[in-house]
Order: sequence, then structure tokens, then C-alpha cells
Amino acid sequence: MVLKGFAMKKLLNILALCAGAALLPVHAQDFKQGDVEVSSPYARATVAGVKNGAVWFSVKNSGKAADRVVGAKTDVAGHTEIHDMKMEGDVMHMFQIEGIDVPAGQSITLGEGNKLHVMLMNLKEPLKEGDKFKMTVQFQQAGEVPIEVVVKDMKAGMHGHRMEHKEHKH
Repeated sequence: MVLKGFAMKKLLNILALCAGAALLPVHAQDFKQGDVEVSSPYARATVAGVKNGAVWFSVKNSGKAADRVVGAKTDVAGHTEIHDMKMEGDVMHMFQIEGIDVPAGQSITLGEGNKLHVMLMNLKEPLKEGDKFKMTVQFQQAGEVPIEVVVKDMKAGMHGHRMEHKEHKH
């Protein structure tokens, strides 16, 4: 079959559109409930024998009242805890906190660089790169926000530091 004129131009336009779409960056999903929006949720892959993992995400509060992340639920872990970390000498201490404030009209990020995260305790099976799982983030005002967490590749740990989990009730 030979394409000429208009048909050839149409086919080339379609192919160009498809190629352009393939080059666009993949945008993370956003999950919204009322004035609260959770975006870019992810976890890191774990290996067999590792019992805990972590989830990071951003929260935007477009409302006029402050809100607070107070918990999370997921079927991939026995339970979850909200954690923070701090350095004491050369030891990083991780500890459970009651919640994370999200001021009115502002955003916060739970990220690997800022130490805040949702800890997945007693994983039922290892988290594998490329997998996705459901989790519900619980807010004091907005209620429950269902999200989908993407599992990314493992990342090198903190070299030269020891990690201690304090105040855990495993």
C-alpha cells in the first residue's frame, strides 16, 4: 500500500504527535479531598527480610484553615506511623510523632531530604520497584484521602551514619 498526498501528511502528523507524547515527562498523580491535595506519593523498594519501609509525598492545603496529617492506612504493612528524624552526633534518631501540621494556604513535603515520612511497619512482603499500592492519608479536618503510592528503585542509604529507632512500640 502506497500513501500519497493528504493521507501521507495525515499519517506523518499522527506519528509526530505520538513521538512527541512519548517524550513528555510523566506527571505524578495528585489526590484531592476538599482543600487538601496529596501529590507525588512514592516509596523505595525493599529487599527480602526488611520489615519496614517509608512513604513520602507533598501536601497542599488551599483552604483558609490549618489541617494536620494524623495517620495513614495501607494493606501492605501491619501498621503505619508518622516519623521524624534528628541527628545526635553521628547517629540519626528516628521517632514517632503525633502528626504533621499543614498551615492554611501552604504546602509541606514529606521527603527523603527533610526527614518527615510515613513509616510502613511490618511489611507483609518486600516492596518491588515499579509496583503500586493503595494507602489512605488521614487528616484532622479533611478526613481520609485515598492515594496510590509508586515504588521507586532502592536508593543508597546514609553513608557514615548509624540509624536508631527510638520510642517504637513494634
